[in-house]
Amino acid sequence: MDGTFQQYALADAVQAAHIPQGTDLSQVAPILCAGVTVYKAIKTSGRKAGEWLAVTGAGGGLGSLAVQYAKAMGFRVLAIDTTEEKEKMCLELGAEVFVDFAKTDNLVARVQEITGGGPHGVINVSVSEFAINQSLEYVRSVGTVVLVGLPAGAVCKSPIFSQVARAITIKGSPVGNRADTQEALSFFTRGLVHSPIHVVGLSELQKVFTLMEEGKIAGRYVVDTSK
Repeated sequence: MDGTFQQYALADAVQAAHIPQGTDLSQVAPILCAGVTVYKAIKTSGRKAGEWLAVTGAGGGLGSLAVQYAKAMGFRVLAIDTTEEKEKMCLELGAEVFVDFAKTDNLVARVQEITGGGPHGVINVSVSEFAINQSLEYVRSVGTVVLVGLPAGAVCKSPIFSQVARAITIKGSPVGNRADTQEALSFFTRGLVHSPIHVVGLSELQKVFTLMEEGKIAGRYVVDTSK
């Protein structure tokens, strides 16, 4: 498959996902990448419904879907990000609490206070090394930290004594398989999740990249290559 952002592409039928007829393709598009990625990450955490699950970068393309999948799967969701726009969106999507890291003096203490000792699991979709290492501090004992976001050149730093004494588990979760994809789509077709999207034409692609680099994207951008 050569290139990307193209109107048509060839793929082996075995690898293709079945999308119900009549589905709005712009609405379902983010589910087939961001959706299945965060859904798999939540499954990988091994946490149980009713527990606290924190999502870093909760207002972005992956995070906004992680909040919804976690809520639909029965978790109490704590969203971590910044700006009032993202706070409003995360709360509307099902987060129980939003913590603005830019306005919080001691994020670790605040997260632990809200969750009564720290979230049982953390889904790190943020591309911030600092945010990832903070999550290793505020996750509760016997908790699980799942790494999804890939900050360039970042290093996950966890003091060995603390990790052993608190029995913390750190896992990586890149993406889901075909079965995960169909499960993730099922949440979408049942109306349990949707992606807050902005549809733009191919001519606006550079603007989208700029917003992405500046961390100003709330939700997901979908490129309509016919425009």
